[in-house]
Amino acid sequence: MELSNKPIKALCYFDDEKGRDVEILLPLIYFAEKYLNIDIENAFIFDIDKIRRRKPDLIIIANTIGSKLHHQISEYAFSNGVKVFALISEGNFRTNGTFNYWGYNTNKVYYQEYICHWSERTKEYLSNELPEIKSKMVLTGATGFDRYKIYKFESKESFLKRYQLGEYKKVITYAGWAFGKIHNPTGLMEVRNTHGKNAERRIKWMHEQQGLIENILEETVVNNPDILFVLKRHPNEIHPHLTQEDNNEMIKLSKYSNVLYLRNEEDVHTLINVSDIWTAFESTTTIEAWMMKDIPTIFINPEIEFVRDDNYKGTVIVSDAKSFKKKIDEFYQTRTVKEMNLPEKVKAREEIIKNVIGFADGYNHIRAGYYLAKVVNNIQPNINRKVKFNLLYFLRYVLMHLGDIFYVKSIFIKLPRFKKTLWIFERYKLRNIESLKQEYFVYLDKFYKKNNLSDKIKTEPFWKQILSN
Repeated sequence: MELSNKPIKALCYFDDEKGRDVEILLPLIYFAEKYLNIDIENAFIFDIDKIRRRKPDLIIIANTIGSKLHHQISEYAFSNGVKVFALISEGNFRTNGTFNYWGYNTNKVYYQEYICHWSERTKEYLSNELPEIKSKMVLTGATGFDRYKIYKFESKESFLKRYQLGEYKKVITYAGWAFGKIHNPTGLMEVRNTHGKNAERRIKWMHEQQGLIENILEETVVNNPDILFVLKRHPNEIHPHLTQEDNNEMIKLSKYSNVLYLRNEEDVHTLINVSDIWTAFESTTTIEAWMMKDIPTIFINPEIEFVRDDNYKGTVIVSDAKSFKKKIDEFYQTRTVKEMNLPEKVKAREEIIKNVIGFADGYNHIRAGYYLAKVVNNIQPNINRKVKFNLLYFLRYVLMHLGDIFYVKSIFIKLPRFKKTLWIFERYKLRNIESLKQEYFVYLDKFYKKNNLSDKIKTEPFWKQILSN
């Protein structure tokens, strides 16, 4: 593969200064800056007008269908001759016909150069669904999971000290499910759109399951006062512009002294690293836990038979507080949960990792970089690009900067028309991105040196090996 030496200018769009999409993009940004000579400038997802002001050669973005803004960015860039390179934020989608692979892309046109699949399973499915754009379908693996092979993470002792909870020696984390969707209008609309004629039955079932999970968690918290329970809200249960109070399976338990309830304060990788046991109703974070370390993963499922991903096949399942406590006691007495080590569980985890994230070697961002290089090689940089003026996007830009002058969170949150903009003013400066780059790039430098990647990526056998695995 020919690595580009062209001086390419790119905007990389983020919807936050930390979290899932940041973790997906930063390893690719490392490769792009170090080996493809791409000059990358950060851009906030609300500031679509930045494409007009900067006139970049390329847009890099975590996905093009996850919100109206993601879709608008890709459409606006494409319509003005700016190449779009996008990853997939939620690449573990179902291939049984129930997943809406267009998302917020109401035009039903993919504007990015490639559709970067996490797994061969999803690549094959979408290629069959959309044969007319089969040539766009490529297998990269999930770049966000590379960090578990590359980075170092905060220790339990450091984490507990930060929260002044050093008296605890045992930590169990519960990763929240999206029960909160049924308690806000946007979430309800998503549920109804996803489940169609079965939506009302699904909503009723979600209400029932939320109550059951809450009861199991509460009984477990009360009966284990020596254990710190970290309860992590699902990141997508409520859109960032909504400021209503949380309503989910965990929030009522935040009153207990041995509970730490978190919204977006901590990354998943930090919580996995500090936990002894990882639990959920259902979550792909169990795969992240398997990637990071040898840790028991437990699903709390009062009802086991429901439409779900295959992750449950590789984890332990409990249906009530009594059986949950048995697994907890077993771990703290023996430092293991025997059921996790059953041959069928071990094999299932290996297959799930392959079917969900594609590869577990830390090279997924390099695979994505291969296709990014192909895009870059077809770009003519420094042309006199003209970007059409869009009044809506310009007004958003102006209002964002004018609003920041008067922004006082304690005031805005009390004003109905203004509180929906809190997420913009809290995030748009993307302050944390550069510090994360400095931290992560050190780990990536060491990983590349250890595996001699700077030399290997210049050879065809290396690309043939990692792209055909």
